[in-house]
Amino acid sequence: MEEDLLLNCIQLAIGANLSDYVTVGVNDLIKYNVKPTLSGLMDFINENNESVLGFLDCEYINEEGNVIYLNCGKKNITNNVYSIKLKILASMQQRGYFLQEEHKYYGLQLYLILESFKPNDEKLLELLKELNIDWELIFFRRRLAIHDWTEIECEHDEENLKSYLKTKYDNLNYFDLNNITRLVFSNELPFIVADKMASLLYKMKFERTNHYQIENEHSYDLEINRKAEIDEEKAQILEKINQLMRESHLKPSTKIDNQIQELREKKAGLENEKRKLLVKISSLRTKMQEPEDIFQVSLKKAEIVASARLACAYLGITQEIKFDRDISLEEILKYQDELTNI
Repeated sequence: MEEDLLLNCIQLAIGANLSDYVTVGVNDLIKYNVKPTLSGLMDFINENNESVLGFLDCEYINEEGNVIYLNCGKKNITNNVYSIKLKILASMQQRGYFLQEEHKYYGLQLYLILESFKPNDEKLLELLKELNIDWELIFFRRRLAIHDWTEIECEHDEENLKSYLKTKYDNLNYFDLNNITRLVFSNELPFIVADKMASLLYKMKFERTNHYQIENEHSYDLEINRKAEIDEEKAQILEKINQLMRESHLKPSTKIDNQIQELREKKAGLENEKRKLLVKISSLRTKMQEPEDIFQVSLKKAEIVASARLACAYLGITQEIKFDRDISLEEILKYQDELTNI
C-alpha cells in the first residue's frame, strides 16, 4: 500500500523572478512525470531549487476566509486512523495574532490534521512522538479548552445553553428547556448550576418513566390474568348450561329454566367485562411499546425551582432563588424531597 500523502492542491511559481514566472499545479507535475505525492513534490523542488520561487494560493475557503497554499493527505491509514491531512494556509482567524506578535497582516501556518476513531491508536502515537508532540498534554488542554469554551458560551447566550442541554439531556422537551434557561438567566446562575439542574431533572424524568413502565407491566399482567379467569368462568358456565338443558329436555321445569336464564345473564356479563378488558389490555400494550410518550409531559415550574435550589446546595453555592409568585413553597419542598431521593 502506498504510504505517501497524495497531493490534493498545490500551485508553484516557477521562473526567473517575481515578474517573470509560470504557475505549476498538480496536473502539470503529473505531465512532467512527477509523482503527485508530498515526497514527489519535495524531490521536484530540490531538483529545481533555483527556478522554484515559492507557493501561490491554490484555493480560497470563502466560509472560513482561509487561503490554502498546499493541501495533501491520505485516507484509511489504519483501522482506527481514518485520515491524515497536511495543509499550509493563511488563516483569517490568526491575523490578529500575526499583527500583534510579528507586525504582519497575515502569516503562513502548517496544519497536521488527524482523523481517528479512537485517540490512542499506536500509529498515531508513534507519529506524535516522532514530531516531539506531547499528546497527553494536547488531550488534556483540549478537554479544558472545550469545557471552558462551552461554559463561557452557555453563560453568555441563552440559546447556546438550550442547545447544550438539549443535546446532553434528550428527555427534556422544549418547554422544560425554556423554563430552565429562563430561571438560570433571571437568577444569573453559573453554567455548572444549569448543568446540575438539567442532570437532576433528567434523572427525575427517567425514574418516572421506569416507574410508569413497571406500573403498566404490572397492570397488564393483572388484566391478562383476569382475562384467563373470565375465560375459565365462561367455560364452566357453558358446561352448567348444557347440563341443565339436558335435564330440562328430559324433565322440563320452571326452576331449571330460571337457572339457565341466570347463567346466561352471568355469561353475558362476563363477555361484556371481557370486551372492556381487551380494550384496556390493548391500551396498556401500546403504552408498554411506546414508553417515550411520558417524556412529552412537561416539568412543572416548582420542579425546576426545586432543582435549582438543590443544585446550588450540592455545589456549595449560597444564593436565594427568585421564582414566580404562582409557585407554592410547599410544592417546591415536595419536589426537592423527590429529587434528593433519586
